[in-house]
Amino acid sequence: MAEFDQWRKDVKTSCLVAPETTTSMTLKAAAPFLYSVSPMADHLHLFGNNNFANFNNSDQMKSPRDSFLQCTYPLENDELLRTSITDFSNWSSFRLGKFYEAVDALTADVAYRHCGEIDGEPPTLVTAGHYHSRKLYKTNNHQDLLLRSYVTQVGTSSMEVRTDAMQLEEDNTEVLLNVCHTVMVALDKETGKSLGKVGKALPSLKFETEDDAQRQSLAEQHANIRRERAAHTMQLCAPVSRPPTLGELEGLHQLHRASAKHLMADGNSSDIPPRVKDFTFLSSRVIFPEDRNVHGKAFGGFMMEEAQNLAQYCATFFAKGEPIIPLGIDEAIFLQPIGIGDTVTFTARLVHSTANTCRVNVIVEVRDPANRHEVPMRSNRLLFVFGGSNFSWPILPETYSEILMHLDAKRRYKVEGPTDAEVERILRESQNME
Repeated sequence: MAEFDQWRKDVKTSCLVAPETTTSMTLKAAAPFLYSVSPMADHLHLFGNNNFANFNNSDQMKSPRDSFLQCTYPLENDELLRTSITDFSNWSSFRLGKFYEAVDALTADVAYRHCGEIDGEPPTLVTAGHYHSRKLYKTNNHQDLLLRSYVTQVGTSSMEVRTDAMQLEEDNTEVLLNVCHTVMVALDKETGKSLGKVGKALPSLKFETEDDAQRQSLAEQHANIRRERAAHTMQLCAPVSRPPTLGELEGLHQLHRASAKHLMADGNSSDIPPRVKDFTFLSSRVIFPEDRNVHGKAFGGFMMEEAQNLAQYCATFFAKGEPIIPLGIDEAIFLQPIGIGDTVTFTARLVHSTANTCRVNVIVEVRDPANRHEVPMRSNRLLFVFGGSNFSWPILPETYSEILMHLDAKRRYKVEGPTDAEVERILRESQNME
């Protein structure tokens, strides 16, 4: 817990500062992923390093500033754009689904700029996952917002790209509102294998400042955190899967015991403690061509926005319509690509709650209409975090799969928060903005 807390504090103070050489760029040419998937692309302004001379040289080391991109949302004067991204929360008013849609595209553009061409052609980059995105500060939707993406770590076949959402204070000091860490994996186009398995490698990362080295250190710590989680995962189909601990089972037993006592004492069948199955919601759709990315597959940002919308629907029902605050994601894992024409189901389950927080697990599956009874292919797994006021009773898992999701979310809450006190502060701040 202490290690993670320190890591997050360091993340807040380690934002990349845009270099003075930053110039205006054409969105369609410099950020084709973002341009191709954003319906408001013509309203956005892009900035970055416009020197493309070195981008196709895979042997040359590149700094985070070489490939970084900054997308400006001119919210102050663009009412149509402002309306397209607005949420209901005064505090988290830039809709998180729209944020993740932009992050998924912008990180791909940055990653391709860093890679350039390897042996005459660019590799195929796929998103492995988005991790530890947390809303840190309120958003003013009548003030321009900056999304700044840049590389923080590069290995042989994978890299981490960080995205910061920022606004300026009156004294022009940049304030970090939101952050997301994305892991991209590079595949050889000919074989489909990771670059390291075919004797190739991504361009190395060059450190120009002490901050660059600090961010690489934070990325290495983040990789260790992910490896530690993977080593203790309870996912049944994972290569390694460990059962709950005795302490976790004891806590679960007490939760069920308290629920049984409540029902016996109250005698009112309408006052049943909330169960995971009571807050499980499904959404299904066909993937159409406008949902694709430049690779011809379903755009990952679209999947994240759809999942976030359903998760927020789920959390709103749990809060009985009281105000909720979308706070971010613990992780969004991309397991399999989704093709155009695929039939996809999103299942959102509210799996853990405290007095002021809840976590919603969303599973995305591809189903085959010709084989309706076949086990669906799991494509994505996402865990969203919300804040609210006075959630009446802890959510109760009943099936074994619900129990595993509940305990995984509980582990994250204990280490990563947010605490109920943090959410209460945010709610007070949100009320003062009305």
